[in-house]
Amino acid sequence: MLGGWELVVGLAALLLGSFVFSAVGFGMALAMAPILLLILEPQQVVVLANSMIVLATVMILAQTWRHYRWRQSWLFVVSGLPPVPLGVILLSTAAPTVLRTAIAALILVIALLMLLDVRLPGARTRGGAVGFGFTTTLLTTTLSIGGFVAGIYAIEQDWTREQMRATLAVYFLLAGALGLALYAVTGLIPREMVYDIGVGAPAVVVGALAGGWLSRRMSLEVFRYAVLFVIIGGCLALLGREAWRFWQ
Repeated sequence: MLGGWELVVGLAALLLGSFVFSAVGFGMALAMAPILLLILEPQQVVVLANSMIVLATVMILAQTWRHYRWRQSWLFVVSGLPPVPLGVILLSTAAPTVLRTAIAALILVIALLMLLDVRLPGARTRGGAVGFGFTTTLLTTTLSIGGFVAGIYAIEQDWTREQMRATLAVYFLLAGALGLALYAVTGLIPREMVYDIGVGAPAVVVGALAGGWLSRRMSLEVFRYAVLFVIIGGCLALLGREAWRFWQ
């Protein structure tokens, strides 16, 4: 349960994550997980992140639903549902230290690839839609990190900014709602987590509103590098902490 200075840090992380997510359509966990992992256990971070993603997607869809095109994205969206149960099982059985280190290392690799403007091939094919949809949800449900895969897929489709935000919102809403239901069934949402979700929700609402405003006014190139700076800095701090624990 968040309280004291940890509550302040947690709310700041949620505000940053929802701001990024609303502005570009993905990246909530990328931005906030490195910070949250300093004060919460990995399983708690994953559940909290996915809970807030559902809330943020509802707000994004309220702004962008007219831009959603089912025919262009249905295969990608539907492919994100089958891996959800597998992701929940992996989350409930993984060791906290291994999970924490895996999340930090994955985020760092992602950030470096984004700096180099590396894109994944095959995104315009039907097989690519299935692969990207499946991989995104598996990573998101297990590690909270996976939105970058969906983001790369969306970029490769040459959608407009609002189409991209709307499509990814639908994708994350459906997969996230299913994930939360299975988290609850498997006991991954205790009473303390319900409290954290309730306390953090206002920060997500504020961040999502601010991110939506920014998405229509700010250069994404400048914003992209600012976010990457936060991500890389948080990852290095987290990996340094884990290395320190290992050697002590």
